[in-house]
Amino acid sequence: YYDKVDLDITNKEWAKNLSFTECNLWFFPYCDNKHYIMICVNIKAERFEVLDSLRHKDFKENYKPMAERVVKYAINYMNTQFADKTVKWERFTWFNLEKVTQPDDKSCGMYIIRWMRHWEGKYNSALTKDWKRIDLINEERECLMLDIILDEDNLERERIMKEATKYCNKKNKRKF
Repeated sequence: YYDKVDLDITNKEWAKNLSFTECNLWFFPYCDNKHYIMICVNIKAERFEVLDSLRHKDFKENYKPMAERVVKYAINYMNTQFADKTVKWERFTWFNLEKVTQPDDKSCGMYIIRWMRHWEGKYNSALTKDWKRIDLINEERECLMLDIILDEDNLERERIMKEATKYCNKKNKRKF
C-alpha cells in the first residue's frame, strides 16, 4: 500500500522550507485487519517506535515486516524530498510500547489519535491508565466528532446541523 501512496507535500505552503530533522516525531498510522497501530519515527531518540494498544505478542512475526516497509517508505520519502540528509538511519533501534492496553476491541483508532496528540517518545501523564475506562474513551470520541462537525471550515457543517436538528425534533415528538 505505501509503495503506491504519493504524499507529495513539497507544494504545500507550510512545507516549503521544512527540514525533516527539525521535527522530532513523524507519525504513520497503519491499519491491519481492522486494527490500527502507530509507527513513530523518533528522530531525536533514533528509534522506530511501534505503538500498539493491543500489545500484540506476535509483533516480530506479523507487524514488524509491515512496520519495516512503512519505515523504509518514510525514509525514502524523507531522503528524496528534503535536502537535509543528516540522519543516520542505520543507528535507529526498534521500540514497542508495552504500557498501554485498550479495554475493548474497537478503540484502537482513538488511541492512535491520542498518541498523535500526546506522544513525546515516552510514556507520559497524558497517557495515564485512567484512559482504559470506556467512558473516558467515549467522551474523547464524542468531543472529536463534535470538533469535526462544528469546525468553521467544515463545508458540510450547516447541512449536518440541519439534519441533526430534524432528527432530534423527530425523536422528541415520538416521546410525547
